[in-house]
Amino acid sequence: MAHGRILLQTPVRSAIRYQPFALVFLLIALGGCVQSPEPNHPDQVVARLTALLKDPDPVVRRTAALSLGKIADPGVVVALREGLFDPDEIVRQYSAWALGNLGESAIDPAGLVLVQQLNDPSPAVKAAVAQAIGKIGATQGMVELLGEALDEADPATRRAVVQALGWLESPSAYQMLLDALTDEDAAVRQGAVAALGELGDGHALPAIRQRLLKDPDVGVRSEAAFRLGKLGDDSLLPMLQFISAKDEDARVRRWAAWAVTFLTEGSANSKT
Repeated sequence: MAHGRILLQTPVRSAIRYQPFALVFLLIALGGCVQSPEPNHPDQVVARLTALLKDPDPVVRRTAALSLGKIADPGVVVALREGLFDPDEIVRQYSAWALGNLGESAIDPAGLVLVQQLNDPSPAVKAAVAQAIGKIGATQGMVELLGEALDEADPATRRAVVQALGWLESPSAYQMLLDALTDEDAAVRQGAVAALGELGDGHALPAIRQRLLKDPDVGVRSEAAFRLGKLGDDSLLPMLQFISAKDEDARVRRWAAWAVTFLTEGSANSKT
């Protein structure tokens, strides 16, 4: 189990590795948009790629969205925002990834739409949208909408919301994440523990400690042990030592033992 940010894995990065820019120019030529592509005119390339987002072939639209994400020209934000509603799931996913690459320039024209698209039926799109929100940042209005989305009936949406809040590391999300620790879905609870860990607010330690002691899910308890090791202090050592010896699951015991070692070494280093 990898620890750090809790994120659904998506194929976006692996897909990018297999989309060289030679293919971009080939698609432009095949689309009839240019007679002789000139790479030294980036504005023309961006315009042609934007036009290809409307191509009837979803493979072309996917490649266009990926390529625009690589170029990261703020002028394409509206076209990529429309790509979030494409009938092809992968185009929507790649459009979200591309918007994330635009950074803060996408907040005003696309931020609220991205939050709404956490309701996308595709888990891969939800994950890409959550990551995009984390990369572009959020207004307070966006954070409040994310909090409202934690009341959604669909657990996959709630999971994506806590992932987005974890990426944002917004202090105003603190209470929302505390509330999510009691969500009926284990993945939401684990994501909330991880997001609170990313906030780095020591006030969350008692709530995270309770997850380690009381949560029925192995993933949540493991996450809690890891976060207590990263965020806690020596006062947690007796409890972590107890868990490392007595928890019924070997994974939780290993993470608690890791936390004990991490805190002990950190304390020793601070005294030298």
